[in-house]
Order: sequence, then structure tokens, then C-alpha cells
Amino acid sequence: MSVLLQKSYWLFLLKSTNEHGVHSPFVYDLVTRCFYNKKETNSLPKKITKNTTKPLKTKHINLLNRIIDYLKITKIAGEFKITHLLTQLTETEKNIITTQYAIADLIFIPKNSQETKQIDQLKPNALAIIELPYSNKDFWKSIKSHKNAHVVVDTYYFGFIFNRKQQAKEEFYIRL
Repeated sequence: MSVLLQKSYWLFLLKSTNEHGVHSPFVYDLVTRCFYNKKETNSLPKKITKNTTKPLKTKHINLLNRIIDYLKITKIAGEFKITHLLTQLTETEKNIITTQYAIADLIFIPKNSQETKQIDQLKPNALAIIELPYSNKDFWKSIKSHKNAHVVVDTYYFGFIFNRKQQAKEEFYIRL
């Protein structure tokens, strides 16, 4: 981890919380029943967890696995390569179809992306996952301030953007 990322990680830890600091019922359920619920995780094949890239760890791949199961994701869109761990997880283990942004349940935005156009197409109650958001702080700030980013859950390694128009715009920092 670079010195800049180390500093941003310590700042994240200072403002982050666990489920006890969350006052939104939706986010509280997400954190307690998905993020912290390790009992219901289907074990992933070694070939997926072994090929993780730094700084992502096996626990982060397991988190993606749990969130896909918890939210019952059936359609995914994003800019990722065949070798990306999410592609391996969804196509080989979950049988989730890859589709267009406008009808996807989950939009995955990789760490090297610079465009927010995907968030424009985020359908109601859908999720966008931003990989390693602190690797590009300006991009992360523009995503968080987007009109479709009603609920932002920041876990440092992933940014989760929910388009929940029924909920007030709010941001949560959650330790994993």
C-alpha cells in the first residue's frame, strides 16, 4: 500500500463505524445480514480466491459473493476483463448474465475508470460497486455526489452506491 493510501486508510478508520453507528434500517440490515454474516457464505473455489489481486483479499471476494446472494443479483453490467475475479465469480459460480447498464441489478466500475456515465443508467433499487474508490479520490467524490447516489456505503476497498429514491441521500463508512 502506498503512503498516500495508508494515510487515506487511517482517515477512513477514524470516521468509519460498524453496525452500531448505522441509523438507516436498509443499511443496518445490509451490514448485519450481509457484510458481517459470514455463516451463510457459500465457499468459493480456490481458483477464484487464489487469483485475487492486491490489495484485494479473499475476505473482499467473499463480501462480493455475499452481496450478490443477499441482493439476489441476476443481471450485471460493467467494464471488466474475462480474467477479473467478478467475472469468474458471476459466470462460473452464479450463472448471472451480463447485460446493458440500464437493466442491470449490479453495475461494477473498476478502479481505473474515469467516467460516471454508468451511474446515469443505474435503475431504481440497483447497486453500483466501485472497486478501490480511494485510488482516485476525485472520481470517487464525483460518484458520491451524483444524483442517483442516494445511499453510499464506503468500505474503503469497495464503494457501494444504491439508487434508492425512497431514502434520503446519506453516506456511511463501514469497517469490514
